[in-house]
Amino acid sequence: MSFRRKDLLERALTHPSYAHEQTGDRRMSYERLEFLGDAVYEMLLREYFYEALDQADEGMLSKLKNRYSSGAFMAELARKLGLDRALRLGHSEESEGRAKTSILASTFEALMGALYLDRGLRRCRRWFHIHVAPQIDLSKIPFDAKSRLNIRLSGQSFEYRILAKEGEDHRPCFRVGLYVEGELVASGEAGSKKRAEVRAAEAYLEALKKKS
Repeated sequence: MSFRRKDLLERALTHPSYAHEQTGDRRMSYERLEFLGDAVYEMLLREYFYEALDQADEGMLSKLKNRYSSGAFMAELARKLGLDRALRLGHSEESEGRAKTSILASTFEALMGALYLDRGLRRCRRWFHIHVAPQIDLSKIPFDAKSRLNIRLSGQSFEYRILAKEGEDHRPCFRVGLYVEGELVASGEAGSKKRAEVRAAEAYLEALKKKS
């Protein structure tokens, strides 16, 4: 992770106990960055779920947001990023602080705040999709094939196009193609455009499963 302002990264890794011991000023710790990073991370989570899961209602989106903004999940992300080893702790926290969920979650949020100030929202979004999105497991949630494929293709360019429409107006048949990075990879037929898209997604998921 590359920071232009090293002071922001240093502060994101500084626990209040260390700041107090070294400077007598808790404001030199991660607390203010944590306040900002909490909002940045939650916004990116909401954006991710909103774009990836077009079949999920508000209630499901809220449940997912709450699950993946929990202290336990953020603490696990902090461990994967090695933040527990990089933390600067005061003597009062040195023995157990690196294992505390609350401290690790706060450090992760502070890192998000520091990255936002240093690189802006676009870089934060890119970082999120590289480091956070792969840790989000939605495989056990019963979304339809189209929503599951949205998750599978996160970060890739894809779209559905109507290839043909046949039949009478009161009983049409749509054939829809799924294009990934501009290439036709699957198609589906149904009496509605939306259902045909789902069938195209099902066909492509099945093809991916056979390849794996």
